Amino acid sequence: MQTFLELTAKYIYEKYKENISELCIVLPSRRASFFFKNALAQAATEPIWSPEVSSMEDFICKMAKVDVIEPINLQLELYDLMREQDPKLDFDQFVTWAGTLLDDFSRIDQNLVDTGKLFEYLSEAKALERWEPRNLGWTMSPAMRKYFSLWENIEKTYHNLKKHLQNNKQAYTGMAFRKVANEIGAIVKESTCHQYIFIGLNALTKSEEKIIKALLRHNKAEVLFDSDDFYMEEGTANRAGSFLRKYKNGWKLPEWRWQQNMLLTDDKTINVIGVANASMQGKLAGQLLQEIREQDKHAQVAIVMPDETLLLPVLHSIPDDVPNYNVTMGLSFKGTPLFNLVDLLFDVHLTGVNQLQDTGYKVYQYHHLAVSKLLTHPFIRRYELYLNEQPDQAEFHGLIQQVLDTIVSENKVLITAQELLEMGKHHPLFETLFRTWRDCDDIIVAMYDLIELLRQVYTHGHNTIETEYLYIFYTIVKRLDTIFDCREQKISVRSFRKFLYELITQTRLPFSGEPISDVQIMGMLETRALDFENLIILSVNENTLPAPKKHNSLMPYDVLKEFGLPTYAENEGSMAYNFYRLLQRAKRVNLLYVLPSDTYGSGEKSRFILQLQNDLALRNRNITFHNLTAVVEQKDTKEYDEDIVIEKDSATLEQIKRDLQRGLYPSSLNTYINCSLKYYFSRIAKMQEVDEVEEQVDSAQFGTVVHQVLEDFFKPYEQSGQPIVAESIDQMLLELPKQVKMAFDQTTRGATTERGLNYLLLKVAIEVLQKYLNTLKNSDELPLCILRLEDSLTAKLPLQIDDELLEVTIAGKADRIDMTGHEVRVIDYKTGKVEQNKLRVKTDDLRAPSSKTKDFDKPRQLWLYQYILQRQLREAPQTIVGNHQLDSATIAAKSGIISFRNIDENVLSSEFNFVGEDGQPKDFIVASEELLTGIIKDMLNPAEPIRKTKDLEVCQWCPYKGICAR
Repeated sequence: MQTFLELTAKYIYEKYKENISELCIVLPSRRASFFFKNALAQAATEPIWSPEVSSMEDFICKMAKVDVIEPINLQLELYDLMREQDPKLDFDQFVTWAGTLLDDFSRIDQNLVDTGKLFEYLSEAKALERWEPRNLGWTMSPAMRKYFSLWENIEKTYHNLKKHLQNNKQAYTGMAFRKVANEIGAIVKESTCHQYIFIGLNALTKSEEKIIKALLRHNKAEVLFDSDDFYMEEGTANRAGSFLRKYKNGWKLPEWRWQQNMLLTDDKTINVIGVANASMQGKLAGQLLQEIREQDKHAQVAIVMPDETLLLPVLHSIPDDVPNYNVTMGLSFKGTPLFNLVDLLFDVHLTGVNQLQDTGYKVYQYHHLAVSKLLTHPFIRRYELYLNEQPDQAEFHGLIQQVLDTIVSENKVLITAQELLEMGKHHPLFETLFRTWRDCDDIIVAMYDLIELLRQVYTHGHNTIETEYLYIFYTIVKRLDTIFDCREQKISVRSFRKFLYELITQTRLPFSGEPISDVQIMGMLETRALDFENLIILSVNENTLPAPKKHNSLMPYDVLKEFGLPTYAENEGSMAYNFYRLLQRAKRVNLLYVLPSDTYGSGEKSRFILQLQNDLALRNRNITFHNLTAVVEQKDTKEYDEDIVIEKDSATLEQIKRDLQRGLYPSSLNTYINCSLKYYFSRIAKMQEVDEVEEQVDSAQFGTVVHQVLEDFFKPYEQSGQPIVAESIDQMLLELPKQVKMAFDQTTRGATTERGLNYLLLKVAIEVLQKYLNTLKNSDELPLCILRLEDSLTAKLPLQIDDELLEVTIAGKADRIDMTGHEVRVIDYKTGKVEQNKLRVKTDDLRAPSSKTKDFDKPRQLWLYQYILQRQLREAPQTIVGNHQLDSATIAAKSGIISFRNIDENVLSSEFNFVGEDGQPKDFIVASEELLTGIIKDMLNPAEPIRKTKDLEVCQWCPYKGICAR
């Protein structure tokens, strides 16, 4: 296969052999320039002096003889000039559109637009005339007036900026293009170039066209195009040849070089392969590369990536037997872990809130999520390991984890910088990360300090890539430091981030490799003027190839069209040419695209594939077209037993026994009966849920608040022995709002109750407790004696297990034990809704697991409470009633639930009427102990293994459902 550059190199060598060193050769890109030099060296039959070979942009900038100023410096110059027109211009708002405006300026100049007519077209009168002639003379809205005044200021700024740059012999890119186009006549006369040769160009700007046409008129230029009959046909709808057709018809060249007929005649194999997701393309590209090299070890292969984020997946998939390959695009610094760390650091400083403190001052506080993400970043974790290895830093060992644990344990939703510094013991790392930023000077100091801290870690080991990250980031910060150092006005944190990220976006980590190796990995634009027999093109999807229709201009679309400025239509035409030109000389083409998914618009096949399938492949019978779908073959399969069974061996039984001796609580009993595996995880294996910072009060915390308020109100009556009467409740109602607020602050700690859902829950808690206290006040329970609050009840139950006597502790924690009339009651508070009919159960159901339709957990809890209370009143009544005088013959022991969402029914209870086989009532304690004995023996039965429940409803809120694959 003869490539386009080989064809041009041979032509140029043969035609200009005598003056070849005096030629100036211009190509679309630096990559193409390098390949051309190599092709020219191969074409030459004897040693030659190389001609001057450059990319179009380098060629123009050299001819302009000006310094092309950096975008960031340019934006700062622009701001100073715009402040002259609008002194109130806000810098933070300015930087959001300054880059786009400068791109507009550049495009205006590159396309030689008459700026006088352009800005007149954008003026108020002309715009209104186009929009709605009837509105002439009408009063405009402030927004419209501001819009037009902005364009008036922009026009003045445009001219002032150009004048300022010209005085300093500086320019932006478009300005340099216009300068050369306007001065091309004089430049030609002074030029020492024998001939200018332009190779493989397309989608030229007006200034580039003017320059080339002027050189052609002076017989100082030759233009060599690469075109094909397929898209050069007159009247074709294919946009690939839209620019070249215009040049061919309008330039009147003596001869059009070259137009070939390869797409419609050559043999080609085109495989269109759909893949399930984007990352899978990298793996498939590696497999296709291996297949190609198995057929031809020295095959020329290009892996082309319109989406550069796939670079790492592709690199990881290159077969080991590929000795060398060249990566032309470089790894975006934005894809590095160090950028992620910097991004998290800015999140910490920009997502906090100003919170009013008790002192009356507002203090800036960081959000716990941002802080936690930053402190758990791999670079910071690696620094922690390094710190733990330093013997002279013993006081800081484990410091970062300690801070993270403190944030969770103290539920710190918002944390001040001072708190973080104190928790971090003012270690340099914490000073660097959390010292407050006021302006860009503080940020730059923090970045230098961060680089230095991480450098200590990564320069000691073989961490080449991390060291490279740090060095490149240092150069970026240094550039910004130099740019901002001489400015009187300090840049804000948000504006600094914008400039920093702009530089980072432009930064690439270069790869070292053989530039002309057989395997090339490149972006779409880098393929201009290059040819390969074997192509693997990734991401051939709409909105990737071609790119989405974005309007990247401050000017309206009608203005762009009116003045011939490029729109997305021109960009699509340029991309279509790059795509089809790349296919011209290729023999084997693999086009990979992501298959459609459930998301609307995702995975849509590119129009280029449809054009190939429905047009080119039908017209060229030598094309073999395959429509394929990639599938994943799973060679090694493992059987998965969906049930989890834990046998009760001697060790497990011993652990269950110890747990029974510590205490069989209603929650433990319910857990075992509903799902023995959950009981095992929580009580035996001690697998606890990970604590997290709670920003909003959850149901458990809400319940804690209600419990705490009632405990605080009733505690004095428990201690004094005085009964609660109506007057007592009146006093409680007066103090209720203050008491609830205090309980909320104690329970939620860092979570604010001043706004949001927490504020609403605070009001709900007050209303619920108000209703309960009023219900209690009007009930016949008064006077009410409080016997015990938040106290444990226990009863020992000896059991003979084989030859062992096991003493089981039946236990429960009572929210309240009180006495009203002739009843001693164990009361349990429930903030959820409980209904009386759900508490009526048969005694046989006390061994049954709960389900979606039947809840036996609460009746089981009341049964155990009542059993323990009756045992204690029978065996040691004074431990319950204290100094209160009771007649054990007349007193009744009861258990009940107060449901705060069902206050009207007051205390809800269950009746447990045990009946013997003869139909006669059984003693409650005796019957309960028989039932408990049966349940406990089941728990200790080795023949009944521990396994997960079959009722999926039980698993819905289970913290262990991930382990069970539920």
